[in-house]
Amino acid sequence: MRNPESLARQLPRVFILSYAVVALITVFVVYYRFQTRMISEYTRMAEGVTNLMIVPLDTKKKEQYISENYSSREYMDILKYYYSLKENYPDVYYMYVYEFIDADQPYANVIIDLDEEYTEDPPQESIDWIGDTYVMDAPFDKDVKKIINEKKCVWHTVHTPDGEYLLSYVRPVFNEDGSYAFCVGVDFNMMEMYSKDIRFVLNMMGFLVIFVLIVVYINIRIVSKKVTEPLNRLSRCVDGFVFDTEEDRFRNISELEKLDLSYDNEIGNVYRSFVSTMKESIYYMFSYKRAKGESEDKDRRIEEISKMTFVDGLTGVYNKSAFMNDEAIYNEDIRNGLDKIAVVMMDINNLKSVNDNLGHEAGDKYIKECISIICNIFAHSPVYRLGGDEFAVVLKGQDYASRLDLYSKASSTFRRSSENKDVPIQERYSASIGIAEYNEGDSFGGIVKRADKMMYENKKELKTGHGIWSR
Repeated sequence: MRNPESLARQLPRVFILSYAVVALITVFVVYYRFQTRMISEYTRMAEGVTNLMIVPLDTKKKEQYISENYSSREYMDILKYYYSLKENYPDVYYMYVYEFIDADQPYANVIIDLDEEYTEDPPQESIDWIGDTYVMDAPFDKDVKKIINEKKCVWHTVHTPDGEYLLSYVRPVFNEDGSYAFCVGVDFNMMEMYSKDIRFVLNMMGFLVIFVLIVVYINIRIVSKKVTEPLNRLSRCVDGFVFDTEEDRFRNISELEKLDLSYDNEIGNVYRSFVSTMKESIYYMFSYKRAKGESEDKDRRIEEISKMTFVDGLTGVYNKSAFMNDEAIYNEDIRNGLDKIAVVMMDINNLKSVNDNLGHEAGDKYIKECISIICNIFAHSPVYRLGGDEFAVVLKGQDYASRLDLYSKASSTFRRSSENKDVPIQERYSASIGIAEYNEGDSFGGIVKRADKMMYENKKELKTGHGIWSR
């Protein structure tokens, strides 16, 4: 059977993968928005440039521009003006004036087409190019009707046969009578835009990689300390368990308790439940073997078994199992006419502060001293530990008769102890107490609930009036 992979290896991979996915999505979204914004900015720039390109043009001289071109002073002045625009808009790659012709296969007549730099003595090929025609390629071939008839500006990102990637913007120009004359257009080199985008994205990715590594490292350290390390210690301890003899089983519990994993989280809850279950199982097994194997002093053995099963290991008082078992007896007594019964509920104050500041060993001592006070005052009544810091006392007989005096004595004892500035803070024992007695029609559970409610009201009063620490 294949050994399962440990959480210490699985969790870092999960963290790294999760952060990597988030980082990639972030980079993609930022890149997409940056790219969209850049296209939007260049489109607005193209709108302004083409508006300026129209200024020196005379739509009536279209044919003259084509026929005379570089030999015309006016044509050369227009070129100079366009080159000055290009200098003021360095991101412009091409500037041109074309006449788009709507046909089965749309084409364009060249009127002005800027070379790379201005010259008074252009090469012959530039002169020959003016007035020439070329077949329009996609996607602008589908826009000719929109340009001519609907008088709309259009723009596209296009790949040229020369391998260029351009953002092309075309604006139609019309005669005074509203008829179509020609178009002015500008191109921006998208490769330059992409190089800026890529540098931006690479810088962002570098930052995110560093950030993600730092966050992953911190998370792994926290998870290792809070989760995987305690679980590994527990796993190693359990792997070393031996169950051959009773001594082995007690040794298992001893090793388990040495781990001291009583954290205030889920792992601490699991650990405490595991320890409790181990103890109860060994008590049951040990008691069963002794009861089965020995017949002498049977009553004493049964009493010993009961004690081992129902006694809290830390304080020596009855545990929650005993309380649940006795609850049925108390209810039966009430049904049979018992009306002189009361319940005292007690919740230890400041236990969390003691544990957090001084450790669980000091916390255990704090619990035992608080319970010692209760047991001494309610000397004739059973005391039950219901949880980590919650206890119950059931009063009958002599203690029931003196219940109010005993309750007052317990309250004043804890109050004096908690306010005693002559002893260390962990010896200032404090507890909130509530009491309730049987009322006609009560069940035992009803008495407990009223006592519990009164106890919490007492806790609020103590916090307000005496400034107890946080629970």
